[in-house]
Amino acid sequence: MAAAPTKPDYASLIAALGVRHMQPLWDRYHRITTREPQPVDTPMAWAWRDMEPLIDRATREVAMEDAERRVLLLTHPAFGGQVATTTNLLAGLQVLLPGEIARAHRHTLQALRFVMSGSGAQTSVNQHCCPMEVGDLVLTPAWTWHEHVHAGTGPMVWFDGLDLPLMQHLDSMFFEIAGPDAAAVAPQPTRAAMLQGDMVLLGPDADASGDGTQANPYRYSWHRASAALDGAAPAADGSRCLRYVDGHSRGAVMPTLDCYLLALATGQPTRRYRSTSNAVCVVVRGSGRSQIGESTIDWSPRDVFTVPHWNWTSHTALSGDAVLFMMTDREFLASIGYLREEHGSP
Repeated sequence: MAAAPTKPDYASLIAALGVRHMQPLWDRYHRITTREPQPVDTPMAWAWRDMEPLIDRATREVAMEDAERRVLLLTHPAFGGQVATTTNLLAGLQVLLPGEIARAHRHTLQALRFVMSGSGAQTSVNQHCCPMEVGDLVLTPAWTWHEHVHAGTGPMVWFDGLDLPLMQHLDSMFFEIAGPDAAAVAPQPTRAAMLQGDMVLLGPDADASGDGTQANPYRYSWHRASAALDGAAPAADGSRCLRYVDGHSRGAVMPTLDCYLLALATGQPTRRYRSTSNAVCVVVRGSGRSQIGESTIDWSPRDVFTVPHWNWTSHTALSGDAVLFMMTDREFLASIGYLREEHGSP
């Protein structure tokens, strides 16, 4: 619907409002109250074959002394130079070489690490040691001290996920470098989860003693995750879903980041859905194709792609054993009453 025309006799009033830093609603009502969400970004993909040479170059040209973290940020041009991958979410690829240390710091950002390649590094979160192997998920919740140390051989590359665009919008950023008197602050448990269909839930790694104690609340090993995903009941479209959950509340892993694994049945499209939440996907294994709104994205292992909000979406595996890791802001939107989801016909 077109905006209401501004009558000539309103011009003087509008000018007077402007002097006092006010605006009329009546001439822009239909522009600011859209009938449905209108994301500024289209789906976008970063292929591993394109990213890998740049990762190699970064390891040769960027010394750790010159960088707090050696990270290549995945930024969508629709945001006009802002550091954002999609609405509310930022993704990047971090690389660490053998013998390197990314020194301890903390920030009010919620962040996570999903290991893409390499072996032998570890992340320390509030003095909890989290080994990093391919497929492992490691959390660094807001205001937890964390550092990365690589004592293995060969480069390590992992996916960094953060809520930086949301944090910048709220202007609630704090950041500190660890000093000798650094005291750890444990994050509060997240809210109880809003469940979505049939899926298996995975809490963080338990104590090796087997007594069920949550000794490491920040690590979810691929060994446990893949086994749980294999055991999940398939949906009508053949897909299987796992949700990573907080060890206490069984809610999302962090207040603004909600993570899933999705296993796809070869050649069978998933049921179409759309949501006001956003997602960044990492291809864990297999190859396939995603239809996201009007865009078609072909993907292979270690590719990264986005699912902006309110786009009808379906994923199809073109090879067996295809699995996607998905970082979303779904639970955050649910917590403030802004989550809306729709599904197409089975």
